[in-house]
Amino acid sequence: MGYKISDIPKGYVLSVFEIIFSIIIFIFLFVVSMHHFGRLVEIPSAPRKVVLKSAFIYRNISTISKTTSNLYLRVGQGDETYDYIIEASTREVQHLDLRKPRKLWVAVEPDSSKKFVWGVYDDELGLIISRAKIQQWSRQNNFSNYAVIVTWGVLSVFMLYLLIKYGVWNRFLAKRNARENH
Repeated sequence: MGYKISDIPKGYVLSVFEIIFSIIIFIFLFVVSMHHFGRLVEIPSAPRKVVLKSAFIYRNISTISKTTSNLYLRVGQGDETYDYIIEASTREVQHLDLRKPRKLWVAVEPDSSKKFVWGVYDDELGLIISRAKIQQWSRQNNFSNYAVIVTWGVLSVFMLYLLIKYGVWNRFLAKRNARENH
């Protein structure tokens, strides 16, 4: 026999331990939702013009999950250097032979404030990762991040509802009934 939320008796008041435990779960769900919100990648519209900048892989590819890996690029030279992480398909990254640090070229917008890589090229300017692949990977990662944000956000709102209803409201009603009965 399964447990349903409707099985909670009317007027039930959460104990202090249940309140603390629920608050911890609520905070955990909220923090995980915000973490995934921070992992969203803004995909700008395709630029009219791109420039090639030197880049190199500064760290080995790390596997996030079975399907996703991070490719770490350091783009530019001198004062305009910035780090850029491409979340890519693990299977496809393994076929690209990008395991070791090496020099590459990346296509970026001429406006240095917009830091989105539109393509990755090898030393001989052969295309390694196309704009379409980067956009596809970014969309897939954004979709999965949105799914986590929505799911865990709904669960955190549900936990907040339980805390307010059974921890605060029913406690208030129980105290009011106790005063009226005396």
